[in-house]
Amino acid sequence: MPAGRPTVLTPQVKRQLAECFWLAMTDAQSAIYTGIDEKTIRRARAGTFCPEIKRAEIRREMVYRRRIWNGDERWQGIAWFLERKYPTQFAKPEIQLSFQQNYSIGALQINITSGEVKQIEAEAAPVRENVKKMFAQYKPARVGNGNGHDAP
Repeated sequence: MPAGRPTVLTPQVKRQLAECFWLAMTDAQSAIYTGIDEKTIRRARAGTFCPEIKRAEIRREMVYRRRIWNGDERWQGIAWFLERKYPTQFAKPEIQLSFQQNYSIGALQINITSGEVKQIEAEAAPVRENVKKMFAQYKPARVGNGNGHDAP
């Protein structure tokens, strides 16, 4: 007999989660709807401990992909939904690029050579010195509490 807590992922809850995921509901919305913890929802969405939920979501998506492919009535609404649910797969290239630039960590990277670093540093050094001189010339005299005000 297996030990531990009974699972909250009953067949009915799994169907509900697959539906929530397919409809692009947030984890918080899915948790409220199914009555289970958001952490459990996140794990289910990742498919790490309950791949049958992800398979159910994919099966549902396949039905709609086929409807688009076959040119069924109202396929445009399905295409609109897929474009917004999966922008990296279905959106126009310019939208995909914008999405990647806005939501990818480390998507933009600049590589410079050591020679370029030395050149930048050489140009920056006189500017830094000038700023130091300007700061020394214009900074207020520190009296009292260090903010230019006498201490109470």
